[in-house]
Amino acid sequence: MQIRSKLALHLATLLALVSLLVVALYTLVQACQLREQRQMEGLRLHTLAAELPFTADALGRMARLYVYSGDVRYLRYYEELLDILEGRRERPAGYGPGYWNLREAGAPVATPVVGEAHSLLARLRAAGASEQELAEYEALLRRLMGLVGMERQAMNLAGEAWTAGLGRRPAVFGEAYLRERAALVAPLQRLQQQLQERLVHAQRESHLQVRRSAWVAGVVALLLVLHALWATWRFDSSVRRPLVVLRQWGAAVRAGRLDSRTRLDSADEFGELSAVIDEMTASVERSLAELREEVQRRKRAEEAVQHLANHDALTGLPSLRLLHDRLDRALARAERQQEQLALIFIDLNGFKPVNDRYGHEAGDVVLKVVAQRLAGALRDSDTVGRVGGDEFVAVLVDVAGREAAELVRAKLEALVAQPVYLPGAQLAVQVSAAMGLALYPETARDAAGLLRQADLEMYARKAQYKRANGEPLGREPGPPAAP
Repeated sequence: MQIRSKLALHLATLLALVSLLVVALYTLVQACQLREQRQMEGLRLHTLAAELPFTADALGRMARLYVYSGDVRYLRYYEELLDILEGRRERPAGYGPGYWNLREAGAPVATPVVGEAHSLLARLRAAGASEQELAEYEALLRRLMGLVGMERQAMNLAGEAWTAGLGRRPAVFGEAYLRERAALVAPLQRLQQQLQERLVHAQRESHLQVRRSAWVAGVVALLLVLHALWATWRFDSSVRRPLVVLRQWGAAVRAGRLDSRTRLDSADEFGELSAVIDEMTASVERSLAELREEVQRRKRAEEAVQHLANHDALTGLPSLRLLHDRLDRALARAERQQEQLALIFIDLNGFKPVNDRYGHEAGDVVLKVVAQRLAGALRDSDTVGRVGGDEFVAVLVDVAGREAAELVRAKLEALVAQPVYLPGAQLAVQVSAAMGLALYPETARDAAGLLRQADLEMYARKAQYKRANGEPLGREPGPPAAP
């Protein structure tokens, strides 16, 4: 028989067994639910059936206590008992034997009500009592009401005696009352015995039904397990599964998923082959991971070197080399697009005193802050770079003219002149800047000319600042050399 045919037969048998198991389990669940329901109904009916005897005893006890003590709370308890029995008052939580003993002793009892107010007879009907049982309970309730009439008469006489100050009346309950109470006991016991026998019989039947359903479900489950074991031995012990796994692994490797594994847990030749294949694949995957990591490391290193070659290490601004390259590109574009270009040469005033007084770390802080302010004030298309110790150059592309460039220079001067906070010294220092401006094509038409003209104007403004502050003039003017 072909493997496909065997598999189809196996699946058909499996589906049939599973269907039978589902039906058996459903029957078992239904039987368990029915048994639980009958147990709950029996418990509820038994509890309600016991309520009549303890209610009769509690009524008689409250009547006698009131007659012999004259305490009106026993009269109130008596009325509450009757109201609960006849459905005029909700039954308290935990209502049952012992409840009124706790009330008499003044102990705390549960006060929340449970459900709506119903008479004892209505509750018995709702709990599943038969019509014969209900008729017998109704007869017992009528006899109990006769006792209630005697007790009320006795309590009324005792109440009149207590009101008149005659003291208690021990002879209120006579022989007729005692005979009537005794006549109530035997029917109650017989009725409770009948109810108990009926409940036991119903529980026995439900238990037998559960056992039958469990046996059926167990037999079907055993058949299903045996069939599954046979099918597993018949198919999984063959070479079909190892070949399928190896074929899938080969397809995954050809697709580039080198993390694929065969993971054949058999102890035969296929298992050994699987272990060798998985080890080889893991080795190749580790080698490729190491190679990718090395490539990424080299790429990051090259990027870092390239960045350091074109940017200032302290401020992160373009270095002199990158600045000259961008200036040449900006000039080429300005010539091609017939645009104007501005170059601002920036030299800080008062930077050396800060460096000398507070140290090089403070000077580095000032340079970083100034660089951030200059870069933040310009457009993304503009460029600002550091070309010396405290010298910067800004290249402004596509400017509207000298007035626009002057406005930018004034803005940069104002930003540089703002105080700089030194965390180490915990104070703020202030520097300023001498800025020389050169325009293309108005001032010069090449990079060297723009740098020279901007440097000359910067030097003139620097000299003016130093003469105003009585400082020596310093270096001679001259633009930074190209790298």
